[in-house]
Amino acid sequence: MKFWIGLFISFFGGLVGIGLFREWIKLNYPLINDLHLDFVASIILIIGLVITAIEHSQQSRNLKQLEDEQKGRVLKPKQKENLLNALSSLEKIEIVLMGTQGDRESIRFANSIKDILIAANWEVDGFWEDIIIGGIGFGITLRESSSDSNSKGKIINEIMNKNQIESRVVVKSDLKPNLIEIIVGSRP
Repeated sequence: MKFWIGLFISFFGGLVGIGLFREWIKLNYPLINDLHLDFVASIILIIGLVITAIEHSQQSRNLKQLEDEQKGRVLKPKQKENLLNALSSLEKIEIVLMGTQGDRESIRFANSIKDILIAANWEVDGFWEDIIIGGIGFGITLRESSSDSNSKGKIINEIMNKNQIESRVVVKSDLKPNLIEIIVGSRP
């Protein structure tokens, strides 16, 4: 809206307004001459153009932000390489991979993680879309039965966090000992 207001000010106020009423202004205000009117027209024109430029810039930033949000989480090549190297060196156990049902961004990101796990020779069950009662929240949740400080889930969690992937570990005692559930939640 400000864009159109600025355009209106610059066009009608700066060009048409003073141009159409120039003679009338000079007759009623004898101290004002063409130089004054040209100066005022230029100032009005500049004000209108500045308003339009500022609004256009703000709209461009908002559009870029929406495009980035729509694109979602994407693993950069360096992140993929780091994850692949780190996960390849670990002892493999079964992974059950899930995403939030109906969240397309979560599903796309979970598939990216699945590709890396498979490339690192992990056994991956899924990708499953699931409705988690109470929700899973943001980022990635790793669920395992072990509460040891050096458990596989905690090691994977450290690897993800070192690569700027927000994750956390939750102990779920009813899981099999050699199983980790990775649940990809909404974008943080």
